[in-house]
Amino acid sequence: MKRGWISLVILICLVGAGVIGNRYTNTVCSGVMQTVSEAKDAEMRGETDAAVRLSQKAISDWQDGHRALSTFMQHNRLEAVGQMLAGLPALSKYGEKDQFLADCDRSIEQLSELSETEAPDAANIF
Repeated sequence: MKRGWISLVILICLVGAGVIGNRYTNTVCSGVMQTVSEAKDAEMRGETDAAVRLSQKAISDWQDGHRALSTFMQHNRLEAVGQMLAGLPALSKYGEKDQFLADCDRSIEQLSELSETEAPDAANIF
């Protein structure tokens, strides 16, 4: 009987950790996506300084969440997002508007995909 209870406790812990990880992933990704969208909008309005500042904020937010995300996600996917974000401030600062906007879109898509692939639904399990 003890084994059954221990198994139940372990199952609850695993499910709880999965739920917490999923929520954390969604929180980090949605926050960074929002900041990148704001940077993109600022660049489109011609507010380069605001776009650079928001890009740097997105990098900072990503780095803050990166360590925890690394515990339960593939590192190569996280690094791809980090590398894409790292180039945004320079692109905006040096007038590469089209490339900046394209990289913003790519970053948003990568972050959206990270959130979707971590969701515990049938498409991701089977």
